[in-house]
Amino acid sequence: METTPVWSLIPIAAAAAASLALLMWARRQRWSDPQPEPDPNPQAESAAPPPAIGDFKSALALFINTYRRELALAGVLLVVLIFALLSAPVEIKGDFTKSPGEIGSPFYFVHWMRNHLVFYFHETATASNLLTGLLALGFTLFALVKRSPQKIRTSILWSFMALAGSAQWMVSGQIQSPLGVPLYLLAAAGFLVWSLLNNDDLAAGIEGPRALPKHWEAALVILIVGLAVFGRMYQLQSHPYGIEGDEAKWTAEVVWLGLRGELDLSGLYHRDSLPVSFYMQTIFHRLLGPSLFAARFEVAFFSVIATFIFYLLVRRIAAMPIALLASWLLAASIFDISASRLSNVESHVKIWPILALLLLAWALHKKHWTHFAIAGIALALGILTYDTVWPIGPAMLVIVIIESVRQREGFGSAMRNIMALLTPTLFIMPFIIPYMTGRLSYYEFGSREWGGDTAVFWVHIMRVISSWYDRMYEDFLYNRNGPLLNAFLLPWMTFGFVAAIATLRKRLSLWTTLWLLLFIFPIPIAAHSPFGRVYYPALPAVYILAAAGMFIFSRESLRGLGRDFRPLLTAVSITVLAWLPIFNLFIYFNEVIDFSDRQMRREVAELAGDAAGMDNFIALAVVPLANEALNNEHQMIELFMLGSLSIDQVDHSYAKVALDEVLPTLKEMSDRPARSILLDTHSENEVEKRDELTAGIRKCYPGAVWLEGDYFTRVDLSPEILENPACVSAELTLEQQKPDTFHWALSQGTANRVAMACETQEVRHTRIDVETLSPGPGWQATTAFATGWTGEGFLMDNFDSRPTQFSFQADETQPLYIWVRYYKRVADTSPGFISLNGAAYPFSDIEQEDVNQWLWERIGPFDVPTGVNTGEISRPYNDDPLGFMALFIDAIVMAAEPDFTPTDDNFIPLPAQTFTFPNEISQGNVVLHLEPGVYRCSLQAFSQKLPLVDPLGNATVQSNPVEFHIEP
Repeated sequence: METTPVWSLIPIAAAAAASLALLMWARRQRWSDPQPEPDPNPQAESAAPPPAIGDFKSALALFINTYRRELALAGVLLVVLIFALLSAPVEIKGDFTKSPGEIGSPFYFVHWMRNHLVFYFHETATASNLLTGLLALGFTLFALVKRSPQKIRTSILWSFMALAGSAQWMVSGQIQSPLGVPLYLLAAAGFLVWSLLNNDDLAAGIEGPRALPKHWEAALVILIVGLAVFGRMYQLQSHPYGIEGDEAKWTAEVVWLGLRGELDLSGLYHRDSLPVSFYMQTIFHRLLGPSLFAARFEVAFFSVIATFIFYLLVRRIAAMPIALLASWLLAASIFDISASRLSNVESHVKIWPILALLLLAWALHKKHWTHFAIAGIALALGILTYDTVWPIGPAMLVIVIIESVRQREGFGSAMRNIMALLTPTLFIMPFIIPYMTGRLSYYEFGSREWGGDTAVFWVHIMRVISSWYDRMYEDFLYNRNGPLLNAFLLPWMTFGFVAAIATLRKRLSLWTTLWLLLFIFPIPIAAHSPFGRVYYPALPAVYILAAAGMFIFSRESLRGLGRDFRPLLTAVSITVLAWLPIFNLFIYFNEVIDFSDRQMRREVAELAGDAAGMDNFIALAVVPLANEALNNEHQMIELFMLGSLSIDQVDHSYAKVALDEVLPTLKEMSDRPARSILLDTHSENEVEKRDELTAGIRKCYPGAVWLEGDYFTRVDLSPEILENPACVSAELTLEQQKPDTFHWALSQGTANRVAMACETQEVRHTRIDVETLSPGPGWQATTAFATGWTGEGFLMDNFDSRPTQFSFQADETQPLYIWVRYYKRVADTSPGFISLNGAAYPFSDIEQEDVNQWLWERIGPFDVPTGVNTGEISRPYNDDPLGFMALFIDAIVMAAEPDFTPTDDNFIPLPAQTFTFPNEISQGNVVLHLEPGVYRCSLQAFSQKLPLVDPLGNATVQSNPVEFHIEP
C-alpha cells in the first residue's frame, strides 16, 4: 500500500457519530446507571498481629507466607532473565558499534518488529484503524443494549481516541498529513466535549487519593529509578560514540577553567554568565578524572535524580497512579535518554524546573516566606544554568499569584511570599542581563521579517507543532527521523492536554499547562527555534499530560467494562508499559542519528588519547590553517590525552606538523623515544599530498604499526623503528649565490650526486601567490570555505576591508596585463579592484552561473616603468552589509603579452646537468653556464647510503625552484 485507505476510518466515524447520538438520546430518555454491585467474593483482610520488635525471623516468615505466590512468580521471572542474560549472543545483548543501527547494537533484536512496522506501515495503520474502530463501535452497541450513560461516555472516549490514533498514523505517514491534521482537530474537539461532560468527575479523578500500599509504591519507584539508571548509564562509555560540537566546547571549557586553570575567553564568558553547569560538572572531573565520560556521567547522574524528584512533584499535586505513570514514561523517554547521555549545557537543565516546582508546592503547603525563598534559590540556580530554563520564572510567578488568590491570602502575605520567591532571581540579574542581551542578538529577533504579516507567525507555530507530531528538526541533543516523542504517546498526550484545559481549576492541570505552554510556544515561535534543546526543560510536563490521558482512559474503560475486565486491562497495560521502554531503547540505540562529524571528533580524540604517554610524542599531520579536524579538535584531543598524562604534560606531548614537515622532522620533534603520527584520511583538501605522505611512511618505516579508523589512521613508531629508518626524508634547499653559482643543502642525510634541471621562460611573466602578502586591514589568509586553491591558501576580505599592497620588479618600461584568479560565492555589485601606477581596473563582476568556482580574469593594461612597482588589491563593498560574502583571491600574474595564458607553464625544459662528488656530503655548490634569459632551476640529490626521499616520501628528493634572470 502507498497510502492508508480512507475507508478504514468508517468504523471509527460510525462509532463516534453513534455514540454522540446515543448520548443525546440517553439524556432525553433519562437513562441512568444502576448502583454498583457489591463484590461477590469479598476477601476480608485479617490483620495479622505485628511481630515482636526485633523478631526478624517472624517478620520474614509472615512476609513470605503472605506473598508466597507473588514471590514464586518473581522468582521464575528472575531465573528466566538471568538465564537469558548469561546465554544471549552479542546480537541480543549488544556490543560496541560506532554507528547506530548496526548488527550488535543494543536491543538490535527488536529491529524485526520495527522493520515490519516500516515496511508494512499503511497495512498496519489500516489494521489499527479497523480494530480500534470496530472495538469502539462494538462498545457503543454494548452501551445501547445496557442503556448505560457510563458506557456511552466510555464509548465516546474510545471513539475519539481511535480517531486520534488514526490521525497520528496519517501524520506519521507524511503523505496523508493534510488529512491527519483535521482528524486530529476533530479528535481534540471530541476530547473537549467529553471532558466538559465529565468535568467534575474528571477533576476529582486527576487529584484523587487512589494510593497504593507503601511497599508497592516503594517497589514501583525503585523500578522507575532502575529504568532511569539503565537508560542513561548502560554503555555510557561507548554510546553515543560521537561528540557533538557544543558538547566538546562546553566540556573543554569546564576542564580548562576548572582543572587546568587556563584562561579561555569563551569559557570565562560562559562561566561568569551561566556558572551552575560549570560547578555541577567540575566535581565529577575531579572525582573521576578529566574526561568526556565524567562529563556525561554527571549529566546522567543528575537526570536520574531529577526523575526521582519528578515523581515527588507529581505525587504531591496529582493522584499516585499518574505520578507513577508519568515518571515511568519520563524514565523511558527517547528524548530524555538522548539528552541525558550528552554533556551539552542544554542537558544540565532538566533538574532545575522540576526541583523549583517541587519546592514551590512544598512552600504553598507550608505557607511561610522562608520556604518560598528556598524555592526561589532553586529557580535562580536554574536561570544561571542556561537560557532555556528562563520561562520557568514567569510560570512560577503566575502559579504563585493564582494559588494565593485561591487560598485567599491577604495582599501583604501574598506579596511577602512572591518577593521571597523572586529575590534570588533579582539578585542574579546583573549576571543575566548582559548575557540576555547577547542571546537576543544571537536569535536575531530584529531580523525575523515579521513585517505585520501573520503568515510568518503562523508558519513558525506550525513548525513547532510539527516537531512534536511529525518530524523533528536537527538538534544538538536528539536527532531521529520522527517526532520528539514515541508517536504512540501523542494521542494520549493530546487527550491529557485537552483534559487539563478543561480542568484548569485543579493544581495539576494549571501547573502542567503553564509549564508546557510557556516553554514550547513563546520562545520557539519568536526565535523560530523549534528544537529539542529549547523544549527540553518542559519535557516532564509533556509526560504528565500523556500519563493523565492514559490514566483517565484506563479508569473510564474499567468503569464502562466493569470490574470483571480488570485482569484484561491490567494485562494490556503491563504489556504496553513493559514494551514501551524496550521500543524506546531500541529507537535510541539504533535510530537516533550520530552524525559523521561527531564520530570523526570522537575517533581522532580516541586515537590521540590511546597513544598518549610519557615516552611517546604525537604528530598531527595537517595542512596549516585548513578547516580540518586535526587543526580544529585540539580541545577533545587534549581532553582524551588527559586520561594518560598529567595536565602540565599535555602541551609537550603533541604538535601540529605540516604534511611536508612530518618525515623530515620526525626525529627532532621531541626527545621522547617513540612517535605516533595521526593522518587524516577523510579531508578532501591536499589528498594527493596525504597519499604521498602515507606511502612515504610505509617506505621509510616498514615496521611501523598501523591502526586504521573510519576517518583517521594512526602510525605508531617504536624507538627501534624510529632509530632505524629504511630511507632518509630530507628537505633540499637551493639558493643562487652568484649569477652562475648555486648553493645546495640537505636538512639531513648526505648525497654523492646531484642533478640540476633548468627551464627557460618562453613568455616573460611574474606570479604572486597573494596569501604570501602582508594582508591589509580586513584581509586574511585562509584555506577554509573553498577547495582547489594553489600554493598555501588564498586571501579573503572581510567587511570594510582596506587595500592589500603587492610589489614586483619590471625589467623594462612597457604596458602590462594582470591576470587574477578569484572565487565568488554570490553574484553582487561589489567587484574587487587592482590599482597600479594611477590606473584601477575592476575584476570579479560576474553573473550567477559563474559563482562557486575559481576563475581567471585579465585586466589592464597598466603602464609599468622599469624597477620596483607597487600596486593595491581592494574591494570596496557597495551592497547590503547583512548580505556580505567574502571574495577569495588565489594569485595574480603579470605579463606583457595580452594572449598569455596563466594556466600554461610557459617554460621550456633544458638538458639536465649532473655533478658527482667523491664523498658523501650534505651541502655544496654547483656552477652553471647559461645564455641570457629567464630561468627556473631545481636540484635533485642522490645517495649511495640510505635512499633519499623528499619531505612527502617520494623516491627523489627535489629542491625548491629558483627563478632568476641572466642579463645579456
